[in-house]
Amino acid sequence: MTLKTNAKKLALIGLFLALLIVSSVVSKIPMYPVPMTLQTAVILCSAMLIGGVETFIVVAIYVFMGLIGIPVFAGSGAGIGYALSPTFGFIIGFAIGGLVTGLIAGRKTDASWSRLIIAAMVGTAIFYVVGILYYLGLCAFYFGNEINIGKILLSFWILFIPSDVLKGAVAVFLAKKTRPVVAKMGIRAR
Repeated sequence: MTLKTNAKKLALIGLFLALLIVSSVVSKIPMYPVPMTLQTAVILCSAMLIGGVETFIVVAIYVFMGLIGIPVFAGSGAGIGYALSPTFGFIIGFAIGGLVTGLIAGRKTDASWSRLIIAAMVGTAIFYVVGILYYLGLCAFYFGNEINIGKILLSFWILFIPSDVLKGAVAVFLAKKTRPVVAKMGIRAR
């Protein structure tokens, strides 16, 4: 990899970090206990365009910024205490799901629609599995709350299915149409 390619990749990491921050604050639709944002679409696009490893880096920087007190999390949340928020597990899921989405999407510029759709579906499923398991862990081991699986699935997953299908479709469409442009820049997803 050349220095020029590294600079372009770093610029794209910065771009997706900025988009992730903006999407967490600007696009927030208040729902309890997890707000609806455009973050999932940003993570999926990032993973399918610049790669899973780079998306993992984007999320790691985002988490670091938030935990040191920069208000980047949904609702302008920040600080180490945010790790006890119901939404923090989803942020961890973004890192893992973004990595896996990028790996499934692969490096081919002309990845098929079905490959990108599967990548987005698997990534989104990982967001939810990690987020819900994290919340269950908080309830059981930290808050000592009674766990009602039905309510948790409704509040953390079922209500979000329609919007996540739409966000996933938009992310796949944008990725499919812009992957050739990113490839022409000399950037290859990992």
